[in-house]
Amino acid sequence: KQWYQRRVRVCTRGQCKKFLIQTLRTQRNQSNGNSHHRPRGACSRSHSSSSFQRPEVKKEWRIHPMTSIPVVCFILGWWQIERRKAKLQLIADIESRYLLEPVPFDSDQEYPEYTPVCITGEYDYSKEFYLGPRHEIVDYRDKGEPGGYHSIVPMLLESGERILVDRGFVSTRTDTPIGQVTGSVTQVGYIRHAEGAVFASLAPAVGTSQTYIWRDSQMMAKCAGTLPVTVELISQHTIPGGPIAGQTRLSVYNKHVEYVITWWGMGIASLFFIFRFRRKPKSIPSVFK
Repeated sequence: KQWYQRRVRVCTRGQCKKFLIQTLRTQRNQSNGNSHHRPRGACSRSHSSSSFQRPEVKKEWRIHPMTSIPVVCFILGWWQIERRKAKLQLIADIESRYLLEPVPFDSDQEYPEYTPVCITGEYDYSKEFYLGPRHEIVDYRDKGEPGGYHSIVPMLLESGERILVDRGFVSTRTDTPIGQVTGSVTQVGYIRHAEGAVFASLAPAVGTSQTYIWRDSQMMAKCAGTLPVTVELISQHTIPGGPIAGQTRLSVYNKHVEYVITWWGMGIASLFFIFRFRRKPKSIPSVFK
């Protein structure tokens, strides 16, 4: 029995299969030829062959490292579904705030982004900043290639505080601000928060640059001595020959459905390859049947 189990193990592992079959057949023929030498009372060939049973092979369950790929893909796909729900809620909140009536700006109050506010004060053109390169926004959507800048100028409010105002889109940067508005003005715009730094190493030092790649309200406020608050003017405040106001882009990046399809597609594909190319145990030769 031990010899048989050892031979079965070698066979199922795919080693010397042909040699094993020939060896077993030779030994069977020799045993048939020497059957008349068996002592009295020994089991006959028919009896021994009928009572012979195949040993039970224990199944070993192993977790392949590749099985973690579909699990991770399905978890990431579900995570994208949850992110899409949060993004849709964010879009609904922005649209609801965008349609509100403008409220007088109060520095002691924190406003959510895209909240319309009304500001009154005078511009200080000695500290003008440029934000770009940027697209020109038309009907809240990008137009063409990025080839211009946003003009951001500090404003001295009637309360004595200073804030940053995004006056709009200009095609080129100039040493002298174009489309200057003198005296006290009352304008309406939307609260904009600081943008995330895409490349932190490109952040300019305080007072060393007037051009910013992203809206860094904190750095601009340090340079101009203002509050870290930026108000983006609405399109009604466009100045002929000057900045084109109304550069608020309301489109929010939302491609989570594509991400769900991508992750779950990868998970299904990995499952197919795992079951298609999994290692199957080799069948036992016909001499054992």
